Amino acid sequence: MIKKTYLLLFAVALLVAGLGSCNYDNLAELHPELSCDPTSSVTFSNDIVPIMSGSCNSASVACHSGGSSSGIDLSTYAGVKEQVDSGKLYSSIIWDGNASQMPKGSSSKIEDCSIGKIERWIADGAPNN
Repeated sequence: MIKKTYLLLFAVALLVAGLGSCNYDNLAELHPELSCDPTSSVTFSNDIVPIMSGSCNSASVACHSGGSSSGIDLSTYAGVKEQVDSGKLYSSIIWDGNASQMPKGSSSKIEDCSIGKIERWIADGAPNN
């Protein structure tokens, strides 16, 4: 009987701990310094490279890194700029039907904030900064 009581208490404690840890954290509310402002100055090195690295040419994705089978290298400024100049980069991330939807195989586009930063950088002439 005592063993069953301890087991029941343990199960209840796990349930309470599990339910207590479930919540919705809004990143912008938790870290206002990380809020997205695509109207601010966007640079290739500080803003675009991390987006490309995280979505297009990271070790886990590796679709558009040097030597990848896609033939499109988004790990360098020259490679990214080539896709910007052709119009394919922006078209592929906004899914307008004029280029393959990227990230390939994803059910959703990259974050709106990232799209906004890329749009701003392209509007500024896609400088190598």
